[in-house]
Amino acid sequence: MGRLRLFIGIIGFVACLGLGIGVSEGAEIVLRYAGNMPIQHHITEGQELYTKLLMEKVKAKVKVEIYPAGQLYSDKDMMTALPSGAVDMGVVTNDMWTGLVPGLMGLQLPLFYDDRPHWWRTMDGEVGKILDKELQKVGVKLLHFMDYGAIEIATKFPIRKLEDLKGKKMRGFGETTVKYLGLLGSSPTFMGGGEMYMALQKGVIDGTLSGTTSFYDRKIYEVTKYVTIGPHMFTTYPVLVNLKKWNQLAPDIQQAMLEVAPQVQEWARKEAEKKDLECLELLKQKGMEIYALPPDEKKRWRDASREIMEMYYKRAGDVGRKLVTLAEGAR
Repeated sequence: MGRLRLFIGIIGFVACLGLGIGVSEGAEIVLRYAGNMPIQHHITEGQELYTKLLMEKVKAKVKVEIYPAGQLYSDKDMMTALPSGAVDMGVVTNDMWTGLVPGLMGLQLPLFYDDRPHWWRTMDGEVGKILDKELQKVGVKLLHFMDYGAIEIATKFPIRKLEDLKGKKMRGFGETTVKYLGLLGSSPTFMGGGEMYMALQKGVIDGTLSGTTSFYDRKIYEVTKYVTIGPHMFTTYPVLVNLKKWNQLAPDIQQAMLEVAPQVQEWARKEAEKKDLECLELLKQKGMEIYALPPDEKKRWRDASREIMEMYYKRAGDVGRKLVTLAEGAR
C-alpha cells in the first residue's frame, strides 16, 4: 500500500509538471485534492486550472497535489473521506451528498430548471452562501461549484415514451436520480461512475443516467446504443475543503483560494456547455442513436416525478423552500 501511494503521488507530481502547474518544493502546506472523473474530463481539467491559478497567487506557501480518476477515493467514499480529513480537498458528486446535506438536492431537481442560464442564475444568488452554511455543519466548506452539465439517459434499448422504462434496470448516482428513475417506472440501483461500464457489459443494468461527457469519456457507447435527451436535470460538482484544514490556513491563503474559485466556476460553465454538445456529436459518430423527448412527453415525465419536490421539502425543510423560492425568482 505504501508503494502504491508513493507511485500515485509521483504520477500526480509528474502530471502537474507536465500541465505547467507549479509544485513548489519545501511548501509550508500540502493540500491533497481528490476527484473521480477521468483524467481527460473537463471536471479534472477544472481541478488542474484551480491548482494552477492558486499556486500562481500563493507561490511556495502551498503545494497542491491532484489525484483524479478515483486514485485516492471513489465518489462514494468521498462522503466520509472529506469530512474526516482523510483528504483535504475534493470535487464531489452532488447527488451522493444529499443524505448529508439535503439542501443540495435542490441543485438538480428533475425537469425543474428552464435551461442552463436559469440554473446558473439560481446558483449565483444566495444559494451558494446558504449551502456553504449547511455543508459546514458536516465538516466541509464550499469553495465553488464545478458545472458537470446536463444529465441524460443511455440505454441498450430505445426510450421514446415513459412506458419504455417500465421494469428496466437503471443506474442512478445518488438519492435524487435513483428516486427519479423509480418514479418513471424503472427498477433503479445506486452505482458509482467507475462501475457503469462493467455493469452494462455484464447485463447488471440496462441503462444509466449520466452526462454525455461521461458517456463518451467512459466509453459507454461500447455497451449501450441509445441516448434519450431531456435534459432530465442539470448537475454540479461542489468543490469542498475539509473544514478543520480550512480553519488552520492563514487568512491570506484562504483569501487566495476564494478569489480563484469564481474564475474556475465560470470556466467550468462554458466548458461543460461546450463539451456536452461536442460529446453528443462524438457519440453519434460512435453509432449511438440520439432522441430528444418532445415537450408533451417531457411533461408526462415531469408529472410522474413530482413526488421528488415533496420529498425535497420534507427532507430539506426551510432551507429547501428557500432555495426553491430563489430558483423561482430567477426565472
